[in-house]
Amino acid sequence: MSSSDRHHLRPLDQPCTVTVHTDKHGEPVHVRLPGKPARQVEAVRERWRIDDEWWRKPISREYIAVVLDDGRALTLYHDLVDGSWYTQKG
Repeated sequence: MSSSDRHHLRPLDQPCTVTVHTDKHGEPVHVRLPGKPARQVEAVRERWRIDDEWWRKPISREYIAVVLDDGRALTLYHDLVDGSWYTQKG
């Protein structure tokens, strides 16, 4: 990687805690971002899971890319270790 390439790298923003209501199958139904009204989840586009670093501090997350009723695309993750929900911008 050249030094000019390194200038284009940037860290991810810190995760933001969100409130997610799920149905009986664990599918997200409503999402509320801090200071905003709850929005309905219109579609789930993709989901994937990451389990890593079990030898240090366990990381187990389920990521879900959703579309909200206002058209906004949002990537959520559910921390399966502590049960919290987050969103994180790249």
